[in-house]
Order: sequence, then structure tokens, then C-alpha cells
Amino acid sequence: MRILNAEYLKTVVKPERREFSEIPEICFIGRSNVGKSSLINRLVMRKIARTSSTPGATKAINLYKISYESEELKKLAIFSDFPGFGYSKVAKSTYRAWESMIDTYITENVSIQKLAWAFDIRRDPDTLDKTVLEWIRYNRLPFCIILTKSDKEGRAYGLNKKEVLRKEFQTNDIFVFSAKDGYGKEAILAHLFTTLSMQEKNY
Repeated sequence: MRILNAEYLKTVVKPERREFSEIPEICFIGRSNVGKSSLINRLVMRKIARTSSTPGATKAINLYKISYESEELKKLAIFSDFPGFGYSKVAKSTYRAWESMIDTYITENVSIQKLAWAFDIRRDPDTLDKTVLEWIRYNRLPFCIILTKSDKEGRAYGLNKKEVLRKEFQTNDIFVFSAKDGYGKEAILAHLFTTLSMQEKNY
């Protein structure tokens, strides 16, 4: 599997504005400043997603069209970059609006095949993370965990943390990743695109 092209598509706040319902989608979620945009850019090897050192910079849902090759066939997918949750320096009304937008977009969008949850490897899950996990399971949303910023702690730490979080998140789909050197990129792409291929076979 390899990326052929990747480009910004549009910015939306409602699922009906997404269009392109025939293209499967993978949503990138996570806390503010966890590195979602850097993760997307490294995965596609192009600077298509906006990165910022200021938490809360993403205020809507940015969609990117990804062209890739799988099983010698050219295919399309949409990667969506969501506003980070857990950011406290905005008005409560604004944050609630973000929450509502994310909930509505994801739960009412039949094109979504997986949530890619970016999680800072240096953190431990807290109450908010557990609430997000409950929401994911309540809505029966398939997801994987991508442990970002692994270069900050080293490979051995990353592998140990991965094992610890298997129990916390109750999933084996956990990947250690570094946007700095691309560690874990191929495994993540293989997992995500295999998910899309499996869905195709189930139609």
C-alpha cells in the first residue's frame, strides 16, 4: 500500500456538507496539541494539514482526499482532522458547540470506517479520556490508538506504554508513532487501509 496523492478537500461543520458519500472516511481525533495534523502530514508525506503550536487552532473539521494504491488498484479515502478535545482556554459555549459538532458529524456519517485516536504517549488516561472511550463504545465506533510523540521518550518506553494501554483502552489496535522520524507510519497506514479493504469486501 502506498500514498499516491493527498490534498485539502474542504472544511465542514455538518455531515451533510461533507458530500462525496461514496468515499470511505477515517477520522483523526484526540486532545488539543497532541499532534493530529503532524500525524496526518507524516502519514501522507505531504504538508496538507495545518499545524500550530497553539492548542485549539482547529475549530472545524478539515477534510483531505487521499489517493492510494492497494492490491494494485487505485483507491480513495478521506482523512478528517477534528478540533482537539480537552482544551480549556475557550468559552464553555464554544467548547460545547465543538462537542456537539463532533458528535453529530461522527454518529450521523455512514462513510466513517474508523476513528484514529491520537494519544500523547507521555500521558496516562484520565477521566475525560475514559468518557471519550465510553462514547466510542456506546456508539459502537471502530477505533485504533496512535501513541504520538514517541521520540520524546524512546523506543523501549513506547513499547512498554503500548502494552500498559492495551488494558486501559481494551484494544490490541495500538500503534507507537513519531512524526519526527516517521516511526510506525507503515504499520498505521497498513492497518487503516486494510480496514477500508475489509469494509469493501463486506458490501
